[in-house]
Amino acid sequence: MFKNRFDAGIKLSEVINLPKESVIFAIPKGGVPVGYAIAINKNIPMDIVVVRKLPIPFNKEAGFGSITIDGRVILNPRFEHLFSQIPMDEIAKEVLKEVKRRDAIYRKGAPYKELKDKVAVVVDDGFASGYSAIAAYEMLKQYHPKKIIAIAPVCPSDTKKLLEDFFDEVYCLIESSQKPFAVASFYEDFHDLSDEEILEILNILRKKNLLWSENGKI
Repeated sequence: MFKNRFDAGIKLSEVINLPKESVIFAIPKGGVPVGYAIAINKNIPMDIVVVRKLPIPFNKEAGFGSITIDGRVILNPRFEHLFSQIPMDEIAKEVLKEVKRRDAIYRKGAPYKELKDKVAVVVDDGFASGYSAIAAYEMLKQYHPKKIIAIAPVCPSDTKKLLEDFFDEVYCLIESSQKPFAVASFYEDFHDLSDEEILEILNILRKKNLLWSENGKI
């Protein structure tokens, strides 16, 4: 059990070794405090990779896939039987609006920078289905990092295996085989983060010169 997302990030940073040329890419919103704690402890720059789950209308905790900021949809074949029953295009369109809103607020719409010779580290507060992380992978690989790895405090064992088909490395502090799986069950405090909380975290990183999207020298 983690006290909160910051605590989870601290615990991750204590056990994982990251190359000095790493750049952390936190998935908002929950991955941001986790990534922040790692960035501070390891003195590694952080950015945000704005992707989001595509929720199933009658079960919004579950997602039939995910979407990137450039509108690319990654579908989860586990829910293929629902594809003809739900308004997928309409849902994707609405979620993309929120993705773009977050990018405008958190990253000021800054273009993503080339990652040649860098290791991109995708971080979330937990990988459930894994499809938000896969969307992040698809988004980041076009910037040519030498490696893309995924880390999270917790994930199901089968999701870790799925992610290993995409990422160069996958690490979860806690691998769980329990069903059903819920990321929230591993946290004492798992409140929905506000935009203001995210911006406060980013402002601290900015002051410490660890905000990758705004620092061309790192």
